[in-house]
Amino acid sequence: MSCDKPRELLLEQVEMDAAQLQRKLHACARCTLLAVGRDLGLADDASLEVALKTAIPLSGGIAGARKQCGGLIGGVMAIGLGLVTYDARTSNPEARKPVMAAAKRFYRWFEAEFGHSDCYDIRDIHLGRFFDLADPEEAKKFDAAGGPELCARVVGKAARKAAEIILEAQHPQEDIGRA
Repeated sequence: MSCDKPRELLLEQVEMDAAQLQRKLHACARCTLLAVGRDLGLADDASLEVALKTAIPLSGGIAGARKQCGGLIGGVMAIGLGLVTYDARTSNPEARKPVMAAAKRFYRWFEAEFGHSDCYDIRDIHLGRFFDLADPEEAKKFDAAGGPELCARVVGKAARKAAEIILEAQHPQEDIGRA
């Protein structure tokens, strides 16, 4: 492991950090990626900064377009950051297979955990309705309905699961269970 903390404490830290980052900074894809990348030591600061810049517009259902949840996207990005150990500018289909399998596993878990992979559908399922956050009145209603806390919870859980999948792949000899 890239950290001396016991696995369970590390996963709890990732979840807590991601949720707190979402509450403070927003941009769910960035917050998920930042917590996993930083807490697992997946990249140096400069490389992580570049990845975070690319993650920001992927938040809010991909630039607010009601598509894939940024917590999902940030988790997939973290899996790539943690598991792509070859030169990513090359083809290398055999080395790509386990990374793709890990990302697919994460995607399937995410859908089962939150009921959907799309940002606005997750909000509809868990908050009871759709909110158009481009409308200031709707944004207030979203806040009052607990939307920011829902997003923090989604980001925290997604970061934790992505970190768990990365650690399992990096350290397959350890009995760390597959949830």
